[in-house]
Amino acid sequence: MALTPLEAAKDVLDRAENLLAAADGVANTLVAEDMRRFALAEGVAALDTYFHWAIADAPLVNMPSALRNLEIPFEDLIALSEAMVANREKIRPKVRARHVLERVILTKTFQSSRNVETAMQILGVRKAFSKIKEHITPAQSVSEIKDRLDHIVRRRNQIVHEGDLQRQSRPRSIRRQNVDGGEFKDDIVWLRSLVDAVDEALKAASLKK
Repeated sequence: MALTPLEAAKDVLDRAENLLAAADGVANTLVAEDMRRFALAEGVAALDTYFHWAIADAPLVNMPSALRNLEIPFEDLIALSEAMVANREKIRPKVRARHVLERVILTKTFQSSRNVETAMQILGVRKAFSKIKEHITPAQSVSEIKDRLDHIVRRRNQIVHEGDLQRQSRPRSIRRQNVDGGEFKDDIVWLRSLVDAVDEALKAASLKK
């Protein structure tokens, strides 16, 4: 049986938690802090993993408008049309179309609250966080979920895009952002609950169709 988006995302979260736990046994403080930083970034990547897998497997019939209107590079359309002409008897257009979809989706991130809403629309769910709220544990409001997610993603971006260095007007020495292993652990646990809630929301939506 094929792996599900939830199983793929949970593998990423498991590795993030294992890395975070392993950092406690590392004597070199700088290395331990970088392990914790990477653990948080990997935890956020679980959201991308979930949505990339889910969208790649999305049905190509009765597609939601957000999926129908997804921008596809022109070169991919040319390649598809040429393949169809060259291999009329062998080409399976929907298989090739799905390969194109996978490539396009891999260029997009689905991490911030706005990105999550976009991904859910592609999968046919509007008002995403109202649906997610019904399944997340412990109970949280829509604004609480979105605010916490965006806070975690901003922290992730500091790590990934800025090396977690503090911004200074006239820096005379390197200063890094503080790393709170306990906070990162809580964030990864929370991300797991969010991924679970997203999965439940999508399942509930599919049952209503």
